[in-house]
Amino acid sequence: MTQRKPRPSPRKRIGAAARRAQILRVAGDMFAKDGIDATSMRRIAAKAGVTATLLYKHFADKEALLFAIGEGFFAKLGAAMEEAVGGIADPLERMQAEMRCYVRCGIENPREYHLTFMTALPRLKRGAQMKAFRERRRRGEAIPAEEMTLGMKCFGRLEQSVADLVAAKMTRSKDVPAMAEAAWAVGHGLVSLVITHDDFGFTPPGRLVEQSIDMMLHGLLKR
Repeated sequence: MTQRKPRPSPRKRIGAAARRAQILRVAGDMFAKDGIDATSMRRIAAKAGVTATLLYKHFADKEALLFAIGEGFFAKLGAAMEEAVGGIADPLERMQAEMRCYVRCGIENPREYHLTFMTALPRLKRGAQMKAFRERRRRGEAIPAEEMTLGMKCFGRLEQSVADLVAAKMTRSKDVPAMAEAAWAVGHGLVSLVITHDDFGFTPPGRLVEQSIDMMLHGLLKR
């Protein structure tokens, strides 16, 4: 008598949130390894073990995936900053704590950081949205919280810290937007160098971060 082969166990169903997180992990790995343009939605679906229909139910396209990966990074950054600055009243100490937090979060999450800040795709709507946000802020518009992405909120936090330094008459300039952008440029430059050129033999991160922040703040503050 021929013995029947056991039927394969049905694939375990997981919740929508867990499935979404799984897809994002797979997409992030594939984007980082193979490049965004070389990674199709169909390949992502196959690697994640889902149908293309299900993938498109969660994410309309690769831009939506990239946006979600970026928002995931900003969620980590925002939570870390909230914890780092809790109870700090002095605006200079608060700015220092935020900058340390930004650099540390970037170095500890290199893949997400690279996909969020070092991915140049002209078709991405995210850049246009951020540009419009910055223009509205320069005009002094109050932007409703529901219109702001997590990335906008993180930059808004940095901008507010610079504004607090200006209000305390601690800065040489009163150009809050330009100073906030300069501060971010310092932090971004440091993170991008460390995560892309780890063979350089950088000074240990703690010392390097402190030196960079000190130099940046001395450029902003009154002598």
